[in-house]
Amino acid sequence: MVIIISDNTLNMSKKEEAEPVETNKIMKEYLDLTKQYTKIYGEKTIVLLQVGAFFELYGLRDDKGTILESQIEDICIICQLNYADKKLMYNSKQVIMAGFREYMLDKNIPKIIEAGYTAVVYVQEKDGKNIKRVLHSVCSQSTYLSCETDSSPVMTNNIMCIWLDTFKPMDRNVSTVSKTRDTIVYGVSTINIFTGKSSMFEYQTPFILNPTTFDELERYVSVFSPSEILFVSSLEKEINRTILQYIGVKCPSIHIYDSRDTENKTIAACSKQVYVQHMLSTFFGEEAMNVCREFQMNTMATQAFCYLLNYIQEHDKNIVRKISIPEFNNTSDRLLLANHTLKQLNIIDDSSIDGKKTGNLSSVLSLLNKCCSPIGKRNFKMMLLNPSTNETWLQQEYDMIEYMLQSENIYFIDMFRKQLSQIRDIEKICRQLLVLKVYPSSIYQLYKTIGVIHNLNICLAENKKITDYLCKDITKEQINSYHYINDLCLQINEFLDNHFVLEDCKNIQSLTSFENNIIKKGISQPLDDLIKHHYEKIAIFEFVKKQLNEFMYSNGQNRDIEFIKTHETEKSGLFLQITKTRANILKNYIKAKLEKDADYSFHNTELQFSFYLKDIKFGVASSANEEIHIPVLQKICKELITIKDEIDVVIRETYLEILKKIEDNWLPSLEQLANYIANVDILQCKTYIAKNYKYCKPEIVNNKKSFVSAQELRHCLIEHIQQNEIYVTNDICLGNEKSGMLLYGTNAVGKTSFIRALGISIIMAQSGMYVPCSRFQFKPYTAIFSRILGNDNIFKGLSTFAVEMSELRIILKMADKRSLILGDELCSGTETESALSIFVAGLMDLHDKDASFIFATHFHEIINYDEIKMMNKLSLNHMSVIYDREKDALVYDRKLKDGPGTKTYGLEVCKSLYLTDEFLDKAYAIRNKYFPETRGELNFKSSTYNVNKIRSICEVCKNEIAEETHHLEEQHTADTDGFIGHFHKNHKANLVSICKNCHDKIHHDNSGKNTLNGKQRKKTTKGYEFI
Repeated sequence: MVIIISDNTLNMSKKEEAEPVETNKIMKEYLDLTKQYTKIYGEKTIVLLQVGAFFELYGLRDDKGTILESQIEDICIICQLNYADKKLMYNSKQVIMAGFREYMLDKNIPKIIEAGYTAVVYVQEKDGKNIKRVLHSVCSQSTYLSCETDSSPVMTNNIMCIWLDTFKPMDRNVSTVSKTRDTIVYGVSTINIFTGKSSMFEYQTPFILNPTTFDELERYVSVFSPSEILFVSSLEKEINRTILQYIGVKCPSIHIYDSRDTENKTIAACSKQVYVQHMLSTFFGEEAMNVCREFQMNTMATQAFCYLLNYIQEHDKNIVRKISIPEFNNTSDRLLLANHTLKQLNIIDDSSIDGKKTGNLSSVLSLLNKCCSPIGKRNFKMMLLNPSTNETWLQQEYDMIEYMLQSENIYFIDMFRKQLSQIRDIEKICRQLLVLKVYPSSIYQLYKTIGVIHNLNICLAENKKITDYLCKDITKEQINSYHYINDLCLQINEFLDNHFVLEDCKNIQSLTSFENNIIKKGISQPLDDLIKHHYEKIAIFEFVKKQLNEFMYSNGQNRDIEFIKTHETEKSGLFLQITKTRANILKNYIKAKLEKDADYSFHNTELQFSFYLKDIKFGVASSANEEIHIPVLQKICKELITIKDEIDVVIRETYLEILKKIEDNWLPSLEQLANYIANVDILQCKTYIAKNYKYCKPEIVNNKKSFVSAQELRHCLIEHIQQNEIYVTNDICLGNEKSGMLLYGTNAVGKTSFIRALGISIIMAQSGMYVPCSRFQFKPYTAIFSRILGNDNIFKGLSTFAVEMSELRIILKMADKRSLILGDELCSGTETESALSIFVAGLMDLHDKDASFIFATHFHEIINYDEIKMMNKLSLNHMSVIYDREKDALVYDRKLKDGPGTKTYGLEVCKSLYLTDEFLDKAYAIRNKYFPETRGELNFKSSTYNVNKIRSICEVCKNEIAEETHHLEEQHTADTDGFIGHFHKNHKANLVSICKNCHDKIHHDNSGKNTLNGKQRKKTTKGYEFI
């Protein structure tokens, strides 16, 4: 059999051809397995069958050259393998095959599953004298856990099961099934195979096939971002596809199952209480069903969870060992984020092109997640995407950030960040321990990580308040937190140090081949005996090498040169090598010596070894080198290969035994340390952004209903993105005297940004964070509903108006006095008369419910409606825009002011657009010809204060070249950190490019006519002006 394989495989061209009968047997086995698993997992399935030291793939080629029966052709492209024709026919078709060495399995499986394939791995085992092949694992996008810890930037790997069903609601009055609309129930469960954490969620609502019906499901999918979804439904295929569109599924692997399929025994079993009871008791103990009442209360979610457990179990039973009991996402202390709020407020990235361009400013999560460890980043994301209504927890978080910001504690933050950057993913290592897939390099990283945790804890030895906070979920109140963490770190690292040669573990990323012995002496006697035997053989080899070199030296050769050198190959092992020129010299020395003493020999009494000079032979190694052959030495070298293989086997066995001990003795402790690190990282992250972004501490007010009062509110993203003008802050109060606000203003003035800023700040505050304001008082909300343009579901087959009305229906149904509604241009998708009627009716309903709401609108007509005038808790406001007649331009003041403002700003915007592009092009050409000072911007220098500020034409006189830079708000007004209020003194918008003459006039003119005094750079329809 001939096979050609790429660089990452072993060349098998000399592999002996198997007997045709045996090969036919293997072919039949392979093709049968392929058919079996393709039926289960779909067309994108490949079987990897171990044959000897290789994993092999097979296929058949017909007369037309088409490859059939397997996906071997695609897999060879993905893994960069070559396939070859075998000298064998099967069912009248040419057999083709490819393969790779067994140690390349962990390198190739990630490539296969990233391409959307499911890899079914069969390994061979000895059964007496026979060899049988058994299922090892089924690897898919979310059920494969690699041995590597830090190779991927991915923080989570969630697999999700969604189970949908509909039923007729019961009419309690007449005890019959009513004729009302069907109710849809969706139960969802998720397992993160990196951490072993699981979650469940269930929701029911009248079944209307539109996006709002599945808002909560969409939120759940957005939060967990699964890499694989099992979708079980009793609905028709077309409806299922529509639902998947509505919830915005983007994962590469989706499996859709019909729950009505009687042949699917697993789905049928999951619907039976006996089976569910058995599954839960298997994983969580006999009393799980009774202790966790949520399992009984959330039937559909429990079915989804059991189906998910079974699915993973069939792929790799070790992955679900010691899985955590699910966290039930229906809990009452979670802020409900309805109508795609996470995406509409840019809390998470919407995957748009604009988002990719802005990098870490693509979403609020990207901006705020300044955690330094994988554990911290993962937990911070879950915290921000699941805001809390628990006032006790929120107050604790605010107080702890305040404590950390104190001058005597703030230095901890830099120290934390430096230490945390060295932390490895302990949670992932814990899961790898359970499946016995941890490289020795990860053990070394674990040891170092625990050392870092120990150092962190020592730094906090004198600060009981911080250590108690960090251990709040780990230790009981009566236990000293500092000593508990200290002892934990010392005990675990002592265990690791007593069992492993940690420095030799550092670079080993294999579970089968070990460059050095990584097991400490005394742990395994068989290993110690093999190591001793190996050292003895190596000592003999080195003795021979030394004697031959000494032989050269005794004949007058330079002692600074090593003439005979060691060469090693994987196949041949060790041998001695010498250059051809020096070999000729050695041959002459040997010849001369043998002429004097034909039985000249070398002896070593301690090693009990000797060899004769006459036994030395020479062979060709390469064009420049020769090999030295000595029969007794060649025997020893062969023994060394065997001993090395035996050592690798015993090291692996001992290593896996130690991993099992770590799991049995230290797994809960490692999980506690992971929790500790998550707390440290999230605390430093919250404090870091509060300090660096000048955020304020929220104040929780004891109030009968939810409300918010924010002073100098800012949008956390826009203030960083927009560098051409200082961000204009605004004050707002909703929910007390005024429950609602209608916000008017021209396009681009900032209405939507202001509304988003309010929603973002509330989510930040209810995630236990400081907020971008100068003062923020509130009573936590229980729900936020958003309707902001730019997130329409047009691609889902619904018009803008249909989306607006479906979302409005949910808002009117669910809103109460503890809800906040954020709306932008509601009813923009229909004609004016209907839009005005619907909008006013909606306002009346929300006003009567005493909900907090803010809507951006252009409907000036409604301010004279009797219904609007009667709303005593409704505020009319506008974002101010000033028309500067002298400049013939609109000035975007962006300040929130009372009243609806003017209706004529649209005409003023048009005034600034009367020149044609052709005319402007001519004007630019003439200016460049007669006014050379308007040369290209690339020739100007940047300011020393801010490299983004280019010193071009003087911005005051607009005639001379700018030589200097002036601060609008002068430098001496800045604080010790260089901040003037909430912005830095060197913010681009605070800098003016200015010529020397104008700069002198500003600082030395005593007439009081400073042309820039008290002015700011503001956007107008003619660009940025000093207003």
